[in-house]
Amino acid sequence: MQPNSTIMLVVLLLAIPEHCNEVVFDLYWGYPSNGRDYLDASCLMFNGQQFNNLCDYRHRNHCTAIRHSGDVMDDLNRKGHHTMNVTLKNMPSNVTHLFFTLSAWCSPNISRYPNPSLKFYEASNPGKDLCKTTFQHAGSYQAVVMCSLSRGMYGRWEIFGSGKCSAGNAKNYEPLQTTIRSLIAQVFNTICNLIRIQNIHRCIVCIQ
Repeated sequence: MQPNSTIMLVVLLLAIPEHCNEVVFDLYWGYPSNGRDYLDASCLMFNGQQFNNLCDYRHRNHCTAIRHSGDVMDDLNRKGHHTMNVTLKNMPSNVTHLFFTLSAWCSPNISRYPNPSLKFYEASNPGKDLCKTTFQHAGSYQAVVMCSLSRGMYGRWEIFGSGKCSAGNAKNYEPLQTTIRSLIAQVFNTICNLIRIQNIHRCIVCIQ
């Protein structure tokens, strides 16, 4: 490791079972003290390190495999709600990573939104949370990469927890794209290389 380099921790949480076809990213938040505002749930799709597509409150139909609820606002109880339903088997083959992010819209950081709650679950089993990543540490940041779905070596989807803080929001995704590219380059590529080395070692053992 190079001096002064940054460690980006990504944790493999779960390999999605073959029978699982739909997962849900479900976010609630409270209004800031100055009134209605949005804590945006977005999904940024990548093919390797190349940005591929986007799903958020404005871009709800860019990818037919993801349905975004749009802004569901309860002014009486001062609560906002976003959901994204992801149909895995409909995901285009050129999408290798889906990164799920939270970002502050008008407020300067995430801490301005009281009582946020997030669940990531299989549509048929909403009681089981698939992402244990918390975002209390991200309060002073504009955005956070919560978790991702990535295709494994044999095409099977895997869930990774992240919690990587970032600049950027739904008005300007470029800082988030830069953060995600760093995650892919430093973490996911390393994981793939380790798997390849393990497979080569197994082949050598078999030959011997």
